[in-house]
Order: sequence, then structure tokens, then C-alpha cells
Amino acid sequence: MFGKNIVVVSRHKGTIDYLKSKLGDVQVIEHLTSVEQIPKNSVVIGNLPINMIEEVIKRGNEFILVTLDIPKELRGKDLDVNEVKKYVKFYKVKKLELEEVVI
Repeated sequence: MFGKNIVVVSRHKGTIDYLKSKLGDVQVIEHLTSVEQIPKNSVVIGNLPINMIEEVIKRGNEFILVTLDIPKELRGKDLDVNEVKKYVKFYKVKKLELEEVVI
């Protein structure tokens, strides 16, 4: 689909299973401690702190943010593939520029 290595950064089984069902063979990183773990020129799909998203993009990767617009009663619960399918949205982050502020 993307013509590049796809890296899914998530610890949520429902999200991982959903993305595998749509994209096939993907590399999964459940806990990203450094953007160095991601091969360059990859498409990264997941939910990361905004400063890590900036680093991922600066290293020449694409980043697609996963969001789940779920009702209050499902928050904090593990979702299955069908629930993820119902609530998931994806946003490609094209540009991101951060400036650290000292308070």
C-alpha cells in the first residue's frame, strides 16, 4: 500500500490486529524508547508523544497518527478489531515544528 517499510508503534492488540488485517506484514514496536529503533524511510503508524513525532519526521520517515474517537464507557478498556474499526481515524502528519519553552 505504501511501498515502504511499515512500522506500527502500539501496545494495543486491537489496533495492531486491525492494522495487520489491512496492511499485512508490518513491523510492530510495542514500546518505543528511541526513534533510532525505526528504520529510515519507513511509514510509522501509531500514537507517540508530539516531540517523538517530530523526530520521526526529521529522520525522513512518514508519520500517521492513530486516534480512537471512543465513547466514555469504552475508555481504558481493550478494544477488539471490530471496535477499533468502528472508532479509528488516521491523520498523516505532514509538517511539525516544535520549539521548547522553559517555564
